[in-house]
Amino acid sequence: MGNLSRTIAETSVAPGTVIAWWLGGSGFVFKTAAGTQIYVDPYFTNCAAKIFGLERGFPPPIEASAARPDLFIATHWHEDHLDPEGVPIVARESQARFVGPPSCVSRLLGWMVPRDRVSGLKAGETLSFRDVKVTAIPARHVPGIAGWEVDDAVGVLLDVDGLRVYHAGDTEYDSRLRDLVYEPHLQIDACMLPINGTGGNMNAHEAALLAWQLKVATIVPMHHELWKEFPNLERATLNPQDCADTYYRLGGSGEVKLLKVGEAVELRRHTRN
Repeated sequence: MGNLSRTIAETSVAPGTVIAWWLGGSGFVFKTAAGTQIYVDPYFTNCAAKIFGLERGFPPPIEASAARPDLFIATHWHEDHLDPEGVPIVARESQARFVGPPSCVSRLLGWMVPRDRVSGLKAGETLSFRDVKVTAIPARHVPGIAGWEVDDAVGVLLDVDGLRVYHAGDTEYDSRLRDLVYEPHLQIDACMLPINGTGGNMNAHEAALLAWQLKVATIVPMHHELWKEFPNLERATLNPQDCADTYYRLGGSGEVKLLKVGEAVELRRHTRN
């Protein structure tokens, strides 16, 4: 997986599609047909081991020094989404534009990321970058750890020539997310949903329900594989097959993609009813 950054750079993306590579946890790299690379919530280092005693379960598929994002999006400031050790390296080694809610902006500026490369994005706001339109979607992420509150956490909807990909970030199941299906300008083709069920996230079955309600064509479970020993294991739902099984029992007609770390999936538009 050490060559994943090179693989991404050399991969051609067909018009009308987006390719997404899973980095583990909530981390993804999306690449468009125009060649734009969008990193969302990548965790490059092992800094959480020093802060919480949470060791990575596998080596980072992309080192911070090898990352070459054009657009870097953090859904919230938690260290496994906005890596305090890795992000300053990415800022030095690339010309990425950084986007996130206000609590992310303050940290990025504190790490001396140039002000003209940092943009804030609150829920409901939209930003355009090259061939991508980014809309911030509400999230309800309540980790239950004093000092790590994230009232401005968001998910993001990436719109590339009408192909809409929803990365939920960290969030509990919420009726505001279910109701996205009633917003024609936000109708979703593919979604990346957390399934771990602890630390302020929906569980595998809630994620399946949301995917079914959103009528998406492609579902990618996430946030179930990152730590060597997962916290609150007795309450966690870490088997992505549980998400797939529940989704299909609900009558879902899309496809649940169970990715391995470093694996890619091609995302396409689908005909909406």
